[in-house]
Parts: sequence; C-alpha cells; structure tokens
Amino acid sequence: MTEVSAGIVRDGEGQILVCRRGEGRRNAHLWEFPGGKREPGEDAAACLRRELEEELRLPISAVRPVWEAEEGGIRFTFLTAETAALPVLTEHEDARFAAPRALLPLPFCPADAPVARRLALAEPRVDAFFWDFDGTLFDTYPLMERAMADACAALGAQISPEACHPLMKESFGHCVRTLAARFGLALETLAAAYRAEEARVDPADYPLMPGMSETLRALRARGGRHFLVTHRGPTARAALEAKGLLPSFTDLVTAEDGLPRKPDPTSVRVLLERHGIDPARAVMIGDRLLDTQAGENAGTLGMLFDPEARFTDADCPLRVRSAAEIAELCLNPI
Repeated sequence: MTEVSAGIVRDGEGQILVCRRGEGRRNAHLWEFPGGKREPGEDAAACLRRELEEELRLPISAVRPVWEAEEGGIRFTFLTAETAALPVLTEHEDARFAAPRALLPLPFCPADAPVARRLALAEPRVDAFFWDFDGTLFDTYPLMERAMADACAALGAQISPEACHPLMKESFGHCVRTLAARFGLALETLAAAYRAEEARVDPADYPLMPGMSETLRALRARGGRHFLVTHRGPTARAALEAKGLLPSFTDLVTAEDGLPRKPDPTSVRVLLERHGIDPARAVMIGDRLLDTQAGENAGTLGMLFDPEARFTDADCPLRVRSAAEIAELCLNPI
C-alpha cells in the first residue's frame, strides 16, 4: 500500500496551512494538508520534512504523528508540525494559513475532509449539542407518514405513506399545504385529521435512531450538554422519558414554549442565553436544512443529519450519515 505523509502545519498564531491542488493533478482544485509519498527507508516525519521543503520551500519543526487513515488504497499519516516561514508555491495553485473553524467551508480531498472537520470541531471544542427530534433523535417519519396517509383517507383522499415522505422531509407545513391543495381540502381540516391519527401512537413506541442512545450518553460522559429544539409538543418529552433519556438533556424547547419555528433562531438563542453558552462551542443537529439554518442564524455550527444522503447538494459543510459518525467526529479530536 502506498504510504503518504500529510502535515497539519501551524504558524505562530495557531493557524493551519492548507493548499489547493493544481490543474492536471488528482483531485485538482481541492484543498489538502500538504505532504506526499514516502520514499524507501523514510519514516513519516522525514517524508513530511522533505516534501514540504521540495513543494513549498517550507522548513518545519516539532513534527509528531497524530492520525492515520486509508483512502483509495493509500495509507495517510497525518502529522502536526510548526513553522515560522511562509510557503512558496511551486506545485499548488493556492495556499493559506487558516483558523481551524475556517476550514469547514473549503472543499477538501476525500482523505483530508474528515481531518478538517475534526480540527474545526475541536478548536474551539464543541460541547453543547442542540438536537432536532423527528428524523434526528427519533425515527418517527414512518409513523408520521402513515398518520398523514390515514388522515387523507379519512377525508376521502388516497395517498401512500411513501409518497408523503419527500413532502414531510421538507417540513410538516409544506406537506399539509401540498396535500390540501392537491385534494381540495381545508388546511385546518387536514391538519386536525393528521393530529388525531398521530395521537393514536404512544410516544413510548417512537423508535430511536440507531446508535443514538449510545451517542448521547458518550457525548455527555465527555462533558457535553444536550438541548432539544423541536416543533413537537408534549410527546417529545414523553418519548425521551420513556427511553430513559430525559435526564441526559439539560433543557428543552418545544411547541409548548410558543417560540417561532425554525429556521428562526429564537429557540436556539433562548437556550444559549439561558445557559450562558458560547455559540462557537455549540452545534445544532437536524435532518433538514431548516434545523441547521436555525443554528447558523443563532451563531452556532449546523450539522446536517442525513442518513438517506438526501441533501447532497445542500450548502452545509458539516454533514453526517449516522449517530455513530457524530460521536466519531466529536469524541476523537486531532
């Protein structure tokens, strides 16, 4: 297997050097942590020193390996290092020193992207987690879609739960408006029929997302605090209590609080102010863009929980496919 050394090189202010690959190279125009292939007999540190001198005329010191990963048949060793010099471009089309949080919007090479995200979440360290309920903590969409299909049927309209899915993922309001218009129903009538159907389900039967209980507990064990921000009413608290997770949450904002709906940031800001949380140390996690936008509008990070890879083109640099990936990112800083 090809061995590659990549440098997390910091300047005197703690900023990290990243470089953009030039035209005609693999992963052209994507950003990377600079480095290159090991030569026979080289260790990872010697390789990094040589590559940075050859490619960037950049002397480094305090070199130390911190992370290993495999991508595309290549084993990458990431090493931290320090420099007091500025890079000279010989192969890359751009280079810059950036604060860890400023790495998030940059399009990185596949092997480098997870490292960039870990650095961004660790500096400053994220330890306040704001969670959406439906489709994030709990896998309630199948129940909601069945309730909507049954509500339509009760009013003389026919639609499958599967056909409700893309509408419900947009938002509950979008789903009701779309179906009311399609079937010539009054908004209030359809919404009331839906609520009647949903009320038939015991919150104790709401299924958690796979691995979510373990992730919540692991983050809390490492000093994290959890907060709920949901449009749902009392059933949210009841579901958390039924799963034994209510004590894991420091505070909740639900429909009972009467605050504006996401993406309005008010609910997130209320919790930030109530608990004296620095927005830079918080992340809003949800399965829809309105969730992440609510956090970003309040000054926090936004993390898109997207198990279906539904929002691949969305403008959200932090995205995960599972609860386990959230724990992996937040509990394994570099």
